Amino acid sequence: MSVPTTAINESSPAGSDNISSGDNEIRTHKVQVREILSIDHEYPNTGQSASAGQHKQVTLQEQANLGTGAVGTTILGSQTIGGKGELVYTDEDDNDVQLTSGGAIYALGILAKVYPVGSIYINATVATNPATLLGFGTWTAFGAGKVMIGLDAGDGDFDTVEETGGSKTVSVAHTHDVRATNTSIWGAVGTNTNNTLALGKSTSSDSKADSATSDGATSAMSANATPSIVQEYIVCYFWKRTV
Repeated sequence: MSVPTTAINESSPAGSDNISSGDNEIRTHKVQVREILSIDHEYPNTGQSASAGQHKQVTLQEQANLGTGAVGTTILGSQTIGGKGELVYTDEDDNDVQLTSGGAIYALGILAKVYPVGSIYINATVATNPATLLGFGTWTAFGAGKVMIGLDAGDGDFDTVEETGGSKTVSVAHTHDVRATNTSIWGAVGTNTNNTLALGKSTSSDSKADSATSDGATSAMSANATPSIVQEYIVCYFWKRTV
């Protein structure tokens, strides 16, 4: 950054100077103002330009501390952090919010607000702990082998956060009561040894009698007694921020 060529002398003109020297002081002051403001602004020496007064850049002078933020007075500037000037915003409660770090937007401060304590981080391919990936917080693996579901205060199964339940399989066993009074049905069952219908008793010793009546039940279900009830799923890495 170039130093303005014309120095400001606040003691000139002196009260004892000849009034005729005033025009020189006015010209000198114009040059001083233009050279200083043109560091960050468009300021042609004619003063005539469609872009005159517009910012070309914003030069922030690094400071050890920007000052104290207060209601109605917040501060944006370059503050020394880790030996380097970083962009910092000081809010009205005097909280310093770091916006840059090492030549990049300061992800730590921003992401820490995006992922507060209790948040869940999900990654479909990378198993690395988010403390390493994101650079902040303490994270633990979460929900291994489980599907997450939203809280429902009106359902006793889902009314508490981190409540678990459910099963991958369910036991299934049942029988069907059967009563046969038709001769053809009873006769077919009574004479077909390969039929799986088992009748418990008969009011007639003749299984083919017209008046045959029988009560019985099927055998209890054995095949697929514990079928899978797992829904379609996709596996990801889940992490919960604890600190």
